[in-house]
Amino acid sequence: MDLRALGVQLQPQHIFSNPDSIHEDDFHFPTIRESTAQARKILHLSTVGTLVTVFPPTSHNNDDASTTENRPSDVEGSPIGLMEYYADCDPHSGNPILLALDIATPYKNYNQGSNISLSVRWWPTQKNTYSTSTFSKLTNWLWRSQDEEEIPTPHTPAALPRFSLHGRLERVSEERLKDGKIQACFLRSHPDSILWQPGNDIHESQYAQLVVEHIYWFGGFGDRARIGWLPLDVWQNLTMKEVIEAKLPGEDKWRHGSVDWKFGL
Repeated sequence: MDLRALGVQLQPQHIFSNPDSIHEDDFHFPTIRESTAQARKILHLSTVGTLVTVFPPTSHNNDDASTTENRPSDVEGSPIGLMEYYADCDPHSGNPILLALDIATPYKNYNQGSNISLSVRWWPTQKNTYSTSTFSKLTNWLWRSQDEEEIPTPHTPAALPRFSLHGRLERVSEERLKDGKIQACFLRSHPDSILWQPGNDIHESQYAQLVVEHIYWFGGFGDRARIGWLPLDVWQNLTMKEVIEAKLPGEDKWRHGSVDWKFGL
């Protein structure tokens, strides 16, 4: 299908990079602060990400763990990304809360010296193709929101924002857990995690916080979204008003109205 028929005019050199100049009369290119607010909002609205670590050198391996996993000897130094629950239960800091199981590969790798990062993507509607049939075009037009009209790129995964948080893990202290607010917040996002809360009879677990030190942002195609590293000081000092009012592609169709903003922890 000719994308020009949809009014999509992508410059190849800008698909995965920021444009050299911005034409304000055409559209508003997000500022660094606006992009950071978008990332913080996605962190809050999403609750599942990919936790990435690296397998340690063979000399650092725990023999019992390697035997149990039947881990190949030549994967040392190889990164592994696995789905992980998280919750934005400390939203003023921008540091997500994780429920770390000691037996889980990401935490074993981290405890043996690996770096760690959390990748999160925004995916409001399950649509990954351009509409080609007349019926599909008509249906999409009928359900088209004002939000979509302002975004010239269809809501395909490649056009939607995602980011990667790099930092370190810190165990959440017993003092912070004493009032039960962090646990309640995490359970609201992940009710099934009641089965592996700290003190369960199956696996040892603990609440940990990913203390963010670096943020890599990929806002979408580079002619209309920012791509690159975001300043940590902006990430940490955004107001809650800025985060709440940040606009995300397709958000109007998502469950935004039912989101319980978990402030005050």
